[in-house]
Amino acid sequence: MPNYPIDKIITDFDETISERDNISTLVHTAADNRGGEKEEFLAAWQEMVQWFLTRYQRVCDAWQDHQHSIVDFLKSFEQLETVSIQRVMTKGFLEGVTREELRAVGRNVVKKPGVDEVLSRLRRDGVAVEILSANWSQTLIEGATEGLYDQIITNNLTYDAEGRSTGDIDLHVVSARDKLREFRERKKNPPNPDKIGNGGVTRTLYIGDSISDFLAILDADLGVLIGQNRIAMQTIERFRLPTQRLQEGTRFDSSRHYQGTILLVDSWKVLDNFLSIAE
Repeated sequence: MPNYPIDKIITDFDETISERDNISTLVHTAADNRGGEKEEFLAAWQEMVQWFLTRYQRVCDAWQDHQHSIVDFLKSFEQLETVSIQRVMTKGFLEGVTREELRAVGRNVVKKPGVDEVLSRLRRDGVAVEILSANWSQTLIEGATEGLYDQIITNNLTYDAEGRSTGDIDLHVVSARDKLREFRERKKNPPNPDKIGNGGVTRTLYIGDSISDFLAILDADLGVLIGQNRIAMQTIERFRLPTQRLQEGTRFDSSRHYQGTILLVDSWKVLDNFLSIAE
């Protein structure tokens, strides 16, 4: 049985565990309850998406020639993130959906190849698995990842007495700094104090796919970026962030210090091979 250079893995959900972002999936689920208004409802949602993407790109473009820190860059998105979520709640885009519907939708989420096997094996071998996500529905994530996690830290919809979403979101994780705060809190919480090595310190890996994950990635003992997100790659280049690409045969080197380096992977299989250390 392999051992691992970590005691805990904290992973993003959308486009890290899942193949694609699931925010629109939530809205389309709510749209199914709109009857004859569904087409108009979805058209309004597309306008909302375009409104957000246009402003998101403006924030990115405004930093083309700036020489500030990655923290300042990521902080500049927070107002847009907050305003956009308030617009989602005000317009009722998530109103009327039930927990049962969301759990069923979650079960149908397409996940990245190999992620089920990797997370299941890590948990079986004593590595804690926690999901840290800015998704708006913990219930959807639960449906998609049943048996793969020890804890989920995310946002959640609120429900009325009949068990239907009010359209409001109980917010905990929105920005990159929120993820960093929650990640640091989770680092201080050992998965199993009796089994932790490394002088009693929890050794933690964080994996995500986008710029909202960068602060946690850079803070982790092992920080991993999965995939080829365009803005993430542009940000790495713009701020000259240190990276190492993990190939199929790359293995963890105990003599190296990885914190502060973004480990680039194309698949969960490559990450699994990197982490596995034969006894």
